[in-house]
Amino acid sequence: MVRMGLVWDRTMDVLRGRGGILTRLAFLYLFAPGVVSAGVRSIATPNSALALLAGLISLVSAVLLIIGVLAITAVASDPDVDTRRAQAIGVERLLPALAAVALIVVAVIALSIPIIVLIMQSGATLDPATGRFDLSTASGGALNLAGLVTLALVVVGIWISVRLVPLFAVIVNERRGVGALGRSFRLTRGSVLRLIGVTILYAIVVLVALAAATSVIGLIARLLLGGDAAVAVTFVVNIVSAAVTAVATVVQSVFYARFYVAARERDEPPIADVSHPQ
Repeated sequence: MVRMGLVWDRTMDVLRGRGGILTRLAFLYLFAPGVVSAGVRSIATPNSALALLAGLISLVSAVLLIIGVLAITAVASDPDVDTRRAQAIGVERLLPALAAVALIVVAVIALSIPIIVLIMQSGATLDPATGRFDLSTASGGALNLAGLVTLALVVVGIWISVRLVPLFAVIVNERRGVGALGRSFRLTRGSVLRLIGVTILYAIVVLVALAAATSVIGLIARLLLGGDAAVAVTFVVNIVSAAVTAVATVVQSVFYARFYVAARERDEPPIADVSHPQ
């Protein structure tokens, strides 16, 4: 059995002991790309060249995010991994990680098709401009069934997401690709309910912190910049949002890596521990 308290204690040890490396990686791969992407989006107008550029930058930011998470996972898994080695591992393991993520995305899309069909059968209309359904004209059993199916898929999605907690750690440490999905499921056996509890609690904490930080900073920015500086206020709020998100992602990635180490210690001979870095 993997004890969540022990995993969290080791997570805090890594954050304290390897904070410098983690901060550099978070700034380069999580925070800075997020700020640049948000800045371009805030000044882009729909159907413009700048909007196309914003989309491309968002795509690059997503790739850098994956590299960053892989690098952070490497640092949290092995005490001998420094900043340069972590970056190299992030790049080396990018394609296997993308393959696993792509497979997950395809599965999510496939599971969403029945819901879309039911919503359309209920009389809802799709707005081509926004890509959203207008449910004002929808009614009947098909809409109710779509709601029930959506609720069921949310529950299944939470269960699957916690089964994939050590996914990136497996990709980094065991040099697996799509096969890391099955390995992740095996490593999380017996810990699903605990992981669900930790994940939900952490999500609540992050959402509350994000809402509080952006609300306070947004209010201060409006007072300082004036009500007419909507673009500038939005950019400031996006910077704060990127910072909070980067911190949350680092903590989450380190926790997932430490869970992987604990799960392997449960099933196999112990591997390197970075709770007390040299």
